[in-house]
Formats: sequence, structure tokens, C-alpha cells
Amino acid sequence: MNSAAVQAPAYVFRKHTAPVNAATLFANDQYLASSDASGMVLIWKMRSRRVMLEWQAHEKDCTHIVVYDNGSRLISQGRDNMIHVWGLLLDVDGSSSKELLQSIPYVSLNFCRLSLCKHQGDTLVALPFRGDTTSIDVYCLEKDRWIYHGVGEEEKEQRRLCMAVQLFSRGSNVYCLAGYEDGSVCLWQMDQKRLLWDVKEHSEPILDLAVDMDHQHGISTSAGRELVKYALFGDPEAPVVNKTLAKKSGLNTVAIRHDNKIVATGGLDGRIRVFSFKSLKPLAVLSYHRESIYSIGFAEKVDDSVDHWLIGASKDTRISMWSLY
Repeated sequence: MNSAAVQAPAYVFRKHTAPVNAATLFANDQYLASSDASGMVLIWKMRSRRVMLEWQAHEKDCTHIVVYDNGSRLISQGRDNMIHVWGLLLDVDGSSSKELLQSIPYVSLNFCRLSLCKHQGDTLVALPFRGDTTSIDVYCLEKDRWIYHGVGEEEKEQRRLCMAVQLFSRGSNVYCLAGYEDGSVCLWQMDQKRLLWDVKEHSEPILDLAVDMDHQHGISTSAGRELVKYALFGDPEAPVVNKTLAKKSGLNTVAIRHDNKIVATGGLDGRIRVFSFKSLKPLAVLSYHRESIYSIGFAEKVDDSVDHWLIGASKDTRISMWSLY
């Protein structure tokens, strides 16, 4: 693939009237969920490209959404100091509905998006719930309480704010890849508050992180130009396995395709940059949006019989959909 291979988006979703903060495909790519700076959440039916459900999820900016449990649950994070859990009933005939199931107060003083994972039947959510802090906290939705508190709190002066988290389960343990304002990236074992490794390859604050489906590698981006790849459970003295520099600084968001072949970044310059996940070799630059990309994501299905969709959500209120090889 090169920059000439993808000339324009396959489709552009235009229903939002405020900057789109998050967008994700779910339920075997039958639906798209998105949220915006006015607090709205929209559910789109991919076959018709039409909105089938929309509601005011937050009083202020809805910064992030995650869909889980086969599309029956959606969790939304807002700047109104609330995290909401919604039950979704998506009817193919059009009579879809949502129900507020649970609300979690937190302090939204920084820009860290929550991260969700399943662990031994529980649904866990990680973020710095006290706002302006280095520490990471984990909430169990089923137990309705915070189960891990203040991971990394003692290093506040060194790292400053926690900017990005990726929570994941591996075996009997829960881990969190975390990125900080000072440009450092750490891997924590959450139950023991144990720091497994700590590196600083970025000169600017971390803006986003991604972990592959096998929980073998992670990627970090920052306000600078660096794209850095880590072996999560390799040599703790040298976890960095590759890095490259983008042509522009401000890599706002990053995602790894489910087959671990492609990684894409969304930039403050409105460009989506596509790289080989193995080598970090640049493959394409997708140019459509005129303002910052706030979220990108890949289709759940990746095989030769379907289009390999990439979704980009932008400050310009639009969501672009691209077909990649």
C-alpha cells in the first residue's frame, strides 16, 4: 500500500454537529458507535449508514465510549465528571432503545480516556479517577466499587499526569500499560502495584497507547513525532523493539488492527498515517479531514472476504471510513 492506493474515504458519516471524540465498530461490524463534544452518543447501522439510536449521554463533552458484551453494553465517559453504563437493545426493525444501568462519579481534570477489559468474569475499568494525578485506579462494574487504588501515585513529581492507559488481562493477572506527561511509558501489574518496566522514548507528553490482541506488544504516540513499539513481556531492561518518526508531530490517537499487521495513527494535522505493525514502515497517508483526528479504529473482522475498514473521527464533526487491504 502507498499513499496513492487510497484516494478518498469509502464513506463519510455526517450526522454529528460537534467535534467527534470517539468512534468504534462493534457486533461483528454491524454497528458503529460514536460520541461528540456536545455529550451525544449515536449508534449507526452499517448496512444502511443511518443512525438508529441517539441520546444525550452527558451534560458536557463525551470524551470516550467502549462497547462490550457482544454489543449489549456501552460505557461512556464525560467531562461532566460521570461515567455511565448503558444497556443497548438494537432491533434490526428499527425499534432500538437504551437504558442507563450504572453511573460512576470521577474527577475529569485531565484528558485520560478510560480503558476496559474482562478478567475472570468481571468487567474492569481503569483511569485516574481523581483527575489531576499520576495514579491509576481500577473499578469493577459487577462489584460496583474501586478494587485497585493509586497505582503509581508515589511517582507524581517525576511523571506528572497520567495521560493514557490500556488495561488488559493475561492469565490470572491484570496489567496496565500507562503513558505519562513526562513522556515515559510503564507496564504495571495492577494487583501488586508492581512496576514491570519503565522507559522514556518520547520527548513530549504521551497522547495515546494501544495493545495488540495477543497482549504481546504495545504502541505509544505523543505530542512529538515518535511512534514506539514495545515487547510487553520481553526483556524488562530493554522493552523497546522498534520506533520510527512521523513527518508531523502530534500523533493524537493510535490503533492496531486485529490481525496485528497494521497500525494507524490519527494526527493533530487531520491526517491518518498507516504503518506496518511489524516494522513500523510507513504505508499510506489518508488525507480527508481538515482538523484534528480524535479517534481511529479498525473493523473487528479481518479476512479476505470482507473490506478491511478503518474509521477516523475528527474535530470537523465528521467520521471517515476507509477501505484498506
